[in-house]
Amino acid sequence: MNDDMDLDDWLAKAAATPVVPSAVLTARILADADALQPNRPAQVAQVRPRRGVMAWLVDLVEGLGGGRAVAGLSLAGVAGVFLGVADPSALNSLAGLIAADLTVVEQMDLLPATDILWTEN
Repeated sequence: MNDDMDLDDWLAKAAATPVVPSAVLTARILADADALQPNRPAQVAQVRPRRGVMAWLVDLVEGLGGGRAVAGLSLAGVAGVFLGVADPSALNSLAGLIAADLTVVEQMDLLPATDILWTEN
């Protein structure tokens, strides 16, 4: 039985003849796409002269991708600072939990050196 060679021949024939959609199908797809587009009037870009620090800040936020992108970047920055300041002794406790018995969970302090961050004084 030479089934592998037959399959190779079929695949070679399929690769040699590219499949191109008909013009009628392409026209129908484009007509459906045009029908689903919202009808909005053309918007003219309004150019406002900006001056000062706020103009620079607005341009920076727009350049970074808008408010959502800046919020994500600021969250990542705050998390990075927190992880950089946090005491690594919490990792020793966590490693001990993974390697040891699970009965010590009640006594574990995952953030031992960050108590000063939660005080209100």
